[in-house]
Amino acid sequence: MPLFNHPDFFTHRELDLENKLVLPTAKLYNQAVFQLNALYQDIRSVLIDTHSVIAAAAKQVYAHPVETLTAWYDQSVQAGTVLYAQAQATALPVYQGWQVKFNVGREKAGQYLQAFWDNPEQAAATAFEPVSRYATGAAEKSTLYWQAFSDNPEQFVASAFAPISHYLVSLTEEAEALLLGSYYALVDLSGLLMAQPSATFQALYRNTLSALLDVYFDVISSLLVIA
Repeated sequence: MPLFNHPDFFTHRELDLENKLVLPTAKLYNQAVFQLNALYQDIRSVLIDTHSVIAAAAKQVYAHPVETLTAWYDQSVQAGTVLYAQAQATALPVYQGWQVKFNVGREKAGQYLQAFWDNPEQAAATAFEPVSRYATGAAEKSTLYWQAFSDNPEQFVASAFAPISHYLVSLTEEAEALLLGSYYALVDLSGLLMAQPSATFQALYRNTLSALLDVYFDVISSLLVIA
């Protein structure tokens, strides 16, 4: 049913600006401010912790330089050993797999070159056999299509364009339905404007604002849920 034929179209409805505009906007603003404050506090805490760690390390180096630097060196060596072991466990199998594939490919290439050297005609025929099979199949299909076109051109063209025609028909029907609905809606609106111009403009204005408020409220509510 078009909006203009709805029984409540001329009903005077108060716009709920407080609940659909003011309060959601205030909640979104407060939520954004809260998150920014939380982010600021997190950054501040990280900077303070980093400064404390650096200051403690500097004091430790100043008080016991040899022992501290030696301990740091041992820790670095230990961490490097762990990383090297992890790389050996993860990257080495991948590298070995690539090496195996490379060796297999190199071996196949050597075999092909040797076969080509021994018998160039046979090697070339074997290499182009898949292409020949594809070309033969394509030629056979083309022959069948040409034969079907020669026997009954109208039926062949109709069968070829049947999916496109079906899609165009469905698209045309949908466009026609949309245009008819828009036309009748405009006719209804024109009739209402001719009969009650002032009331129609006011009702259209209020219904449009009400719909926009509903959309705004839904969008802000979704943002609050995501936040």
